[in-house]
Amino acid sequence: MIVELSAVPIGVGESLSRYIAKVIEVIKKKGIKYELHPMGTVMELESFNQLSELLEEINRTLFDEGSPRNYFVIKIDNRGRGGSMEGKVRSVMEKL
Repeated sequence: MIVELSAVPIGVGESLSRYIAKVIEVIKKKGIKYELHPMGTVMELESFNQLSELLEEINRTLFDEGSPRNYFVIKIDNRGRGGSMEGKVRSVMEKL
């Protein structure tokens, strides 16, 4: 399953990069394949359970870093036959 996540700590000021770096550390620590983009992070996950566990840890990490409130935007592409981030991009590029 391909998941795009934007985790936004609210109430910590204008610059969020320090907090997003902590989010990426959590993702890397779990060995999840990911790509960081300017407006979010795209990942390849195995299940909704894995996503739930990841969100719990990210949420806890942001609170531990001083965020009083966390806002999440999540997009999920879950195909029965699987798929990859590269495959989705390649499919579009072949049609250009």
